[in-house]
Amino acid sequence: MKLAYVGLPCQLQALRKLQLFSSEMEQSWMHSVELAIGLFCRENWAYTCLRALVEDDYGIKLSDVDKFDIKKGKMLLYRGGEVLQEIPLPETKPYVRAACEVCLDFSAELADLSVGAVGTPPGYSTVIVRTRQGMELLRAAEQEGYVEVRHISEVKPGTKLVVKLTREKRDENLAEAERRAKEGYPARHIATMGERELSRIVEESKGRSFNDLERHVIDAGMCIACGTCVAVAGDVLEMVEERPRLKQGVAGDAVLEKAYLACPRTSLPSMLMAEELEKEVEVKSDSLGRYIDVFAVRATEKAQLSHWQDGGAVTALLLHALQSGRIDGAIAAMRDENWRPVPVFVRTPEELRATAGTLYCYVTNMPLLREVSSQ
Repeated sequence: MKLAYVGLPCQLQALRKLQLFSSEMEQSWMHSVELAIGLFCRENWAYTCLRALVEDDYGIKLSDVDKFDIKKGKMLLYRGGEVLQEIPLPETKPYVRAACEVCLDFSAELADLSVGAVGTPPGYSTVIVRTRQGMELLRAAEQEGYVEVRHISEVKPGTKLVVKLTREKRDENLAEAERRAKEGYPARHIATMGERELSRIVEESKGRSFNDLERHVIDAGMCIACGTCVAVAGDVLEMVEERPRLKQGVAGDAVLEKAYLACPRTSLPSMLMAEELEKEVEVKSDSLGRYIDVFAVRATEKAQLSHWQDGGAVTALLLHALQSGRIDGAIAAMRDENWRPVPVFVRTPEELRATAGTLYCYVTNMPLLREVSSQ
């Protein structure tokens, strides 16, 4: 089965780490992903925290909100096309996930295509093409009339703002990681970003138990709730309220080497992952990571989207990939009537269109990817 995977930068880190260490974990299901689309992300909120912010602090029911957006330092809540509430971003900071504060990736540097609203005019999405297959999809979708494509140099503000936000996130979160290290909670993934000896990382996972995973990642505020450990060791682990936990009857000191190795926060040789991602074409390398080129993209009427966020590029590109047979389905996310995020496997254009729009809550989707890939 050929799948597309849509995720945040941290989720793409989990996917690429799984692919890099698949032989050591004696698993291959993660290689069903033919196309990975990453979403720009400065920070994210757990659902319970977003609900507390909106409903408790501002007295607005989530069910009354049609759309969320972040523009010019504010979180905007819409209803009926009108702004229902503006929340200054500094007021949302106490609700941001602790793990987001030690993530250094703004533009999903390990994706085939990275997509976000920063850098392009209203109605467009910025698309950073990082791999050959990403470029092939973009050009094919353009040729078939699913998207309109302009080079980023033709629009304002262009990549300058993307670079600015990339550096700000990296600098601020490096400082936070240093602060945590002084308190005894080192960010192991940051310390291993330049690691090239994979055998060292594998050796470090030997004999590790859930107690180690809990101490180094979960209780240290590093866990991104991707569910990768559960996907690898679902016989003994489960997700409970966005937290990995042992199933009943399993001892905490039971050896869980594969789960520890798979976690993107116990180690993250991201430089090597990026280099392995694309070797067939010449790429640039700067503050945006490794990439081929950058474009401003928006969906056309052919995509038949009744709603979308910004340019609708992600949904339009996936629609073309699905209808052209490049993929058999996609792992994505949608929401219920109260904005609770739900991971979904979509196989039809109608199912895919239902996922259009942006969620600002994290969704655990790696166990679903394993389930679908193993069918």
